[in-house]
Amino acid sequence: MAAVQPTRGDIWRVDLSPTRGSETRKIRPAVVISATVFDHLPVRIVVPLTSWQAKFANQLNKVLVPHTSQNGLANDSAADFLQVRCVALERFLHKLGTLEASVLDEIVAGVTIAVDYQP
Repeated sequence: MAAVQPTRGDIWRVDLSPTRGSETRKIRPAVVISATVFDHLPVRIVVPLTSWQAKFANQLNKVLVPHTSQNGLANDSAADFLQVRCVALERFLHKLGTLEASVLDEIVAGVTIAVDYQP
């Protein structure tokens, strides 16, 4: 793992294998969504990213993440908030960039909807 520690809003290449069933696998970008108050722990909560496909526009569990120079993504991507998971720091390979705050908020809102949180 790199010397820089992953923190909320960062996009990193993360090794998600091995996996089971339909879990997102292999090395891919993922956005860190865990609160910074937990950065002292050896794990982070992430949402994996995959290349954007037109069919994702009709899938409620995907958030469009446009590529920018700030976030370091090579292409437009999709954050699948149903694939949210906690991963060990050893899985983080290198930082790509930082996600725009508005897109991060959309992804976190999706996780909230996915768990049917109703304050």
